[in-house]
Order: sequence, then C-alpha cells, then structure tokens
Amino acid sequence: MAAYRLTAKAQSELDHVYEYSIFSFGLAKAQAYLTGLHRAFGLLSEHPRMGRDCSHLRKGLRRHEHVSHSIFYRQTKGGVLIVRVLGPGQDPTREVP
Repeated sequence: MAAYRLTAKAQSELDHVYEYSIFSFGLAKAQAYLTGLHRAFGLLSEHPRMGRDCSHLRKGLRRHEHVSHSIFYRQTKGGVLIVRVLGPGQDPTREVP
C-alpha cells in the first residue's frame, strides 16, 4: 500500500490552514477541509501521476489542486512526498524549493 509523507514546511502549512479555517469557518468546516486534504494526499499516493507535471519549477515535481490549495509533491518509492501546500495568494515560482 502506498503512503504519503509531508515535509516539515508542508506540515507547518497544513497546521496554518487548519488554524485559519477554524477561525474563519468554524471547527466542523476546518476538520472537514483538513480531512479532504488528507484524502487527496492518500489519492495522490495511490495515483502519483494524477497531478500535472511541474518540472519547470523542480525536476520530478507535480501539482494537484484541492479546493483552494495547490499540493506540490514528488513521487517516492513508497508513495509520495508532499513538499508544499500553497494557498491561492502564494506564488509557486517563489515558494517551491
């Protein structure tokens, strides 16, 4: 079974998304959104070529949109590594390592 891992930066961004969502939309919606992101991570781990190629930013990088966020990830031997989780106001050309 494929799995996903998050970089420290991606985990920090996910924590921020959750906190912001609680403040802006309430606990139930924040939990539902976070659950949806984790489901997307799981789906990407099972189907790593699902996202579009972003090798112009970094070799092997792929991108998948989930509602308001873009998930940047790389395929690994056992699934995927979630590199960044960027919101709509963030520029991937500046934010993705």
